[in-house]
Amino acid sequence: CIINVKLILDPLHPGGTVNRHFKISFITIILLFILYSLFFLPSPKPKSTTPPILPPATITPMSVLPLTLAATHPSTPSKPLTNTPEPITPQVPSVPQFYTVQTGQTLGLIAAMFGLNVEDLALANHITDINLIYTGQQLYIGSVFIIVPEPSISYGKQIIVVLSTQRVYAFEDGVLAHTEFVVATGKASTPTVTGNYEIYIKLESTRMTGPGYDISNVPWTMYFHQGYGFHGAPWNNNLGHPASHGCVNMSVEDAKWLFDWAEVGTPVLILP
Repeated sequence: CIINVKLILDPLHPGGTVNRHFKISFITIILLFILYSLFFLPSPKPKSTTPPILPPATITPMSVLPLTLAATHPSTPSKPLTNTPEPITPQVPSVPQFYTVQTGQTLGLIAAMFGLNVEDLALANHITDINLIYTGQQLYIGSVFIIVPEPSISYGKQIIVVLSTQRVYAFEDGVLAHTEFVVATGKASTPTVTGNYEIYIKLESTRMTGPGYDISNVPWTMYFHQGYGFHGAPWNNNLGHPASHGCVNMSVEDAKWLFDWAEVGTPVLILP
């Protein structure tokens, strides 16, 4: 491609024109444009990579909710690797000292009520036939909970009577010489005395009299204070609760054992 260009090139003749014709190729024009762009056109500014600065955001306050997680899900302490059993405190049931038989009750039912063995309950109340109990009968309950008292002397023989449990204990040199004896001491109107005494007389058989009674041949009697003493009471079939005129009623068998074991002068301690 050839372009004709007419230029005014004569500066000496400003009023005239001189025609000059040049032939310029298209390639020459492109080269001239490239040179002009490189040396005369302003360089483009590089684009900034810095993020635009935004105006500060407006923070809208929010209501603060109470933390209820701890209350809803309380923290659980970590458990030890091995399970350590907690000490078990034995629970001793509250058992009345005596129980009155109600209509329709059997000895087996009463024993089950208190978690006792029916044979043990019968033995504690000197019942030979477990089917022969009657409404209103007083039964001694809770012999398994009785605590044996400590003797007050460490040598020789000593008899201890515990009125609250209706029990008699025979100690020798601080050790029980026999299992406990179930007895019947004085009732509320004629109570048995308390305190320290000693056996002052022993009688294999004697007559006992008093207001409302006159009994002959009372076996194995040992007096320890005035008219108070230990003796066999074959007429008393309900040992284990207060029922006497002040003496300590025992079964004939138990009274004989105690009579044979004790001597005149044996200390006697009567506890409430």
